[in-house]
Amino acid sequence: MRQLCPRQFLAIAVCIAGLGLAACTGLFGPTYALRLGYLETYPSLSVTVPDTVAVSTDFDVSFHTSGGGCTEVGTTKVAMMDGRTAEIRPYDYFEVNPQACTTILQFFPHYARLQFGQAGTATLRVIGASGDSTITVTRTVVVR
Repeated sequence: MRQLCPRQFLAIAVCIAGLGLAACTGLFGPTYALRLGYLETYPSLSVTVPDTVAVSTDFDVSFHTSGGGCTEVGTTKVAMMDGRTAEIRPYDYFEVNPQACTTILQFFPHYARLQFGQAGTATLRVIGASGDSTITVTRTVVVR
């Protein structure tokens, strides 16, 4: 039996490792990255939010993001900027380097529960992706 030189051994080891990693991708499925979700704004983004809420009382906000065959619903993050301003950012999972995706338009529900701590007119901003940039959709809520 012929003995391998170190370079041949290294080349074979690299090939075996590469094939092993390729097989793992096939076995464990695609890789997804969490990114800002796409807001479907045509003709307008439908944000369900009450017109009036009570001070320091929870209320719900809902809307949808959109994606294709290589997108899955993610999470929704709420940031209170002050007592009367909130920002909501929807995140969805996008497949990293997909080999093929279906050209189907899907809508993903996003929900947020929040409250405003001060009476007056409050501002709610939904911030999402639109093409290669971001878009902000603003709604107002009366807090009593």
